Amino acid sequence: MKEELLVDSYYMYNFKGDPSRTPPTGRVYDTQSNSFTMNYAKVALEIDSDPVTVRTDIGYGALAGYLNGSTLAPLSVAIQQAYASLKIPGTQLTADFGRFNTTAGAEVIEANRNWLYSRSMLFFIIPVHHTGLRLNLKINDMVSIQGTVANGIFADMPDNNKYKTGGFSITVVPLPTTTIIATTYFGKEGVADGVSDPVHFVGDLVISHNVTDAFGLNLNIDYVKGLPAAMVGMMMVPGNSSLYAFGVALMAHYVVNEHLNVSARGEFLRDKALELDTADTNGQEYEGTIGVAAPFAGHYEVRAELRGDFAKNSIYVKGPLATDTAKNQFTGTVAFLGYIQ
Repeated sequence: MKEELLVDSYYMYNFKGDPSRTPPTGRVYDTQSNSFTMNYAKVALEIDSDPVTVRTDIGYGALAGYLNGSTLAPLSVAIQQAYASLKIPGTQLTADFGRFNTTAGAEVIEANRNWLYSRSMLFFIIPVHHTGLRLNLKINDMVSIQGTVANGIFADMPDNNKYKTGGFSITVVPLPTTTIIATTYFGKEGVADGVSDPVHFVGDLVISHNVTDAFGLNLNIDYVKGLPAAMVGMMMVPGNSSLYAFGVALMAHYVVNEHLNVSARGEFLRDKALELDTADTNGQEYEGTIGVAAPFAGHYEVRAELRGDFAKNSIYVKGPLATDTAKNQFTGTVAFLGYIQ
């Protein structure tokens, strides 16, 4: 039996906010400015009774509202994952059935598993989790593949049409220091632009490389077409099957010693999906973040982070009126993470 516990809380200040509690634009995992925030408290339980493993992850907090598909609920309870896994006897094949985290992305929901506290813009445009069937096959020590049939890419449950989404992922480890993961999801979802059941697509590539035992690099490339909905401020608006987003993020992580590490991220997003830039359907956004983490006692971290977001147009809200916008925003965050796993 395995147990995981996580308590994730933070204090963020939006330096461009007027008043100071104006939340930063384009963020869904850290949205409360000038406020101590209980972001996510997660309890996970995994019981292995060979050949069956059952896992459930339940969370509560501000982040859980987004996992439930709503950014309007300040505090919510969310079933992050709940699935049963069956090992097929005599093979390297396992079958998962239920709700499980997406395979796409260089970052995950749990902040303590990421190098930086805030998530990239790319993590905002990919799915969070899927409900359906997932098959995992380890071919050898270098190659593993995964196939998924789910309700949808973004529409999780219930399904919003008669079709299902397909997914495929391949993990290649060409060197002990390098891992390459390519993931795609594709399928018809919902209705957009008066066209019934438009095709949506997610293509995600993650390359991780350990330069040394202390220094690591991550490269993440995403292409997403036909987002079913867009985020404008804190409201979801209908999507457009012809829109797309393309982005690249580079992340670096350096372990100074057992009680200090430093991380940085730079990324570019061409945002024709109206996810952030409502002023220009071919908008461009950039982001740079630097953070330090001080882990101690094996189960606790204090993280400090400075982040700047920049755009070609004035898309970042800085005041109570929709016209109070700027071409950049700057935030500072101190996060407190306690975890047992």
